[in-house]
Amino acid sequence: MRKFSAFVTIVFAVFLSPTLTWGVGFQLGETKEESNLDYYFTIHDHGTGRVTANLVISDTGSLKPLDSVNLVISSQDGTGYADLSVALVVREVDGKQYVRVHLLRELAERAQIQFRTSHLNGKKQARTWYFHAVPMSEYLEEVEENVEKRSSKQRDDRGSAVPRP
Repeated sequence: MRKFSAFVTIVFAVFLSPTLTWGVGFQLGETKEESNLDYYFTIHDHGTGRVTANLVISDTGSLKPLDSVNLVISSQDGTGYADLSVALVVREVDGKQYVRVHLLRELAERAQIQFRTSHLNGKKQARTWYFHAVPMSEYLEEVEENVEKRSSKQRDDRGSAVPRP
C-alpha cells in the first residue's frame, strides 16, 4: 500500500506541477518605438522626499493585450531580486490607460514600471511572460534638472528685483 501511495504522489506531482508553476519572464530589449508603445511618463517631486509618477498609455503596441502594469523596486544589494513588486491599478478613460504611484524618492531611484504581457505580437506564449521596463531614475534626472533651473531662475529674479523702501 505504501508503494502505491508513493507512486500516486509522484504521479500527481509530475502531472500537476506544470499547472501550478509561474512562467518565466523575459525583458524585451526593444525600445519604446520598436515595440510600437505610445505612453507618456512624468514624475513630480514634491520637495518632501516623495515623488508622484504619472503614466498615460495610449497604445500598448506589440504587447497587446497587457496583463498588468507593475511597480518593481530592485534590491539595494544588486542581487537581481526585488524588494517590492506590485501590480498597479490601471484606470481606463477615453481609450487611454492611466496609472499613478506615490512613493519615497529613495525608492523611486531604484524603481521601474513594467508593462507585462503573456502575448507577444498577438500570440500567447505558454508559461512565458514578457515585460517592457521604464526606469524611473532616468525621469528623476530630468526632474532634478528642472528643479535646478527653477531655483536658479528664482535666485536671478530676486537679485534683479527693485529693493523695497
